[in-house]
Amino acid sequence: MLKSQYGNIFEHQDSYWWYKGMAAINTALLKKYLPKNKKLKILDAGCGSGAALLYLSKFGEVIGVDVSDEALKFAQKRGKVKKGNISSLPFKDASFDVIACLDVLYHAWVKDDKQALLEIKRVLKPGGIFLLREPAYDWFRSSEDVVDFTKHRFTKKELEGELSGLFKVLKITYANFFLFPLAFVKRIPQVIGFQKKQNKSDFFGIHPLLNKILFTFINIESKLITGLNFPFGTSIVAIAKKE
Repeated sequence: MLKSQYGNIFEHQDSYWWYKGMAAINTALLKKYLPKNKKLKILDAGCGSGAALLYLSKFGEVIGVDVSDEALKFAQKRGKVKKGNISSLPFKDASFDVIACLDVLYHAWVKDDKQALLEIKRVLKPGGIFLLREPAYDWFRSSEDVVDFTKHRFTKKELEGELSGLFKVLKITYANFFLFPLAFVKRIPQVIGFQKKQNKSDFFGIHPLLNKILFTFINIESKLITGLNFPFGTSIVAIAKKE
């Protein structure tokens, strides 16, 4: 990821519709699958600028880990962090009740998805919950994937295959379903090659009213996602368990 992107994310992660909406979706799923009234030890593996640290802290004691010094510079303003590589986590076996890994495996710097997942399994306690989210569809790339150094975007089947044999998948679904048609229309010129992908983020900079409307749609989705599996979307979210 470009260094400038960490600052952009940090500036917008509490107000931008996508970050607020994904926080609502993740929170809803964790409320359903985590044990009630228990103080949990939680790892945000690949925490980036720290977007998830605050809402994860509602469920217990959280620490974020990231390989980027630039990311940690921002994330430490939101919670406890430590430098480390997701493929070689600096923690003892069975250290955490919950691990979140949000939009990490798709990055080019994760050389081996299987090794990263094995490390997550190693530091997760037996019976622990693993929240995984990745961007959907490798054909759905845009300028955002250039600045994020995207290696691969997943299908639901691919991500389920990555998890199989390591974890018991409790739920896996596409997310950002309602707004997928709008995202498709926006990205189609770059998808089909009519418009060149730029080494510059086009993710931010929308009118506050539109930001509110888009959040309303994804917030509605957060109320439905615990009981429904959506057939498509811009992201894939999975809840898995270490047996």
